[in-house]
Amino acid sequence: MSMNKGLIIILWMIVCFVGFGCYGPNRAEASDLRYGAALRQNVLLFRRPAGTSGAVMPDHVFGISQSTLRVYEDANWRTIALSTAVETRMNFFSSGSGMFGLTGGGGSIFGSGKPLERWDATFDHVEENTASMQTRLERLDLSWSLGSYDFHAGRQPVSLGTSHFIGVLDVVAPFAPGDLDATYKPGVDALRIRRPVGMKGEAEVIAIGGRPWEYGALLGRFRSSVKGIDLELVGGRFRKRGFGGIGWEGGVGDYGIWGELALFERKKNEEAWRGGWSEAAFSGVAGVDFNLPSKIKMGGALMFQDFGVRDPGDLAFVYQDAPFREGWAFLASAGYGLVTLHRQLHPLVNADCAGLINLVDGSTLWQPMLTVSAGNNADISLYGWIGAGEKNTVRADGITMRSEFGSLPTGAGFYARWFF
Repeated sequence: MSMNKGLIIILWMIVCFVGFGCYGPNRAEASDLRYGAALRQNVLLFRRPAGTSGAVMPDHVFGISQSTLRVYEDANWRTIALSTAVETRMNFFSSGSGMFGLTGGGGSIFGSGKPLERWDATFDHVEENTASMQTRLERLDLSWSLGSYDFHAGRQPVSLGTSHFIGVLDVVAPFAPGDLDATYKPGVDALRIRRPVGMKGEAEVIAIGGRPWEYGALLGRFRSSVKGIDLELVGGRFRKRGFGGIGWEGGVGDYGIWGELALFERKKNEEAWRGGWSEAAFSGVAGVDFNLPSKIKMGGALMFQDFGVRDPGDLAFVYQDAPFREGWAFLASAGYGLVTLHRQLHPLVNADCAGLINLVDGSTLWQPMLTVSAGNNADISLYGWIGAGEKNTVRADGITMRSEFGSLPTGAGFYARWFF
């Protein structure tokens, strides 16, 4: 075990000792101490795509099970607050599931995002072909106020943008589109300084550590509200790349509107130029939500990104570009349409469906989901995904991709959460 990991364990033990020791057996009655646990379980099965039988992929059905236990404790001492959380994940999967990047079990077919991290606070207990178990320090965050300034230091969640099904601004610790296990944002090692501006505004400076340091992030953010629309301006550097953007979300009459626009400095030696401006890549998404008869809420959005391909024949190569390798970009083509549907079938039952339409190759991906509330502190979801489009072809010299979603495996899963 490295010295850094040993130091993290010691810090965690001190935090728990202080928190439980100061309050003793009556800590549950203390208004300034909160503690608990969350258990999440995901089980999914998916079948082999058409055209990949035989030696390429001998199994017909693949499966994944992921169990996640999170333990947390938050304590407040006057103007100082300390938040801590440790999360253990256990994965069991068939060996072939790794061919699709699904070994994480988060419910997304696009893999998992890679959060920025300065200190290695992940402890591997089991690492085998079909099983893994690891524990990660997800939060160790000290916050305090000094005059009109608020400070947060340590491992903490950092979210940028509007947090919709797809986005372009959340580059620090993003969730992949369709990720069901998005209950908690992964923690990053950061220092944040925030202060109010005017009656409705807020300015913030965020410094995030990376390995090495220059691969971290230094960001400035300003948030405010104008006529019922929440606005966010953000800019700076991350992973040795400059960027800036704007996000908005709010209501206009009977409609809800949201969107994000951003420009990213190009890394010319690490990614191919596929269109647009040669010095900076544009990414943007804009959407609207509205109500239909029969208590149905519908949403639609359009997305464009210069990082994506304009020709389906380039799909096999785009995943080697820096945004995809670094884990903050997931969709491989230049243009998409998004459709979302929501209906409450019962006070305890909700039905949802999200659909992605690839505007370059015509393929589609649908993710239906039915969620049932099992109590005040539990819910259960049944979900699936269905892809359609031109199928990939397998030849002696490899696989030729003809569409992004056409040869994705069809699958179904079960996701449950319990909070204690």
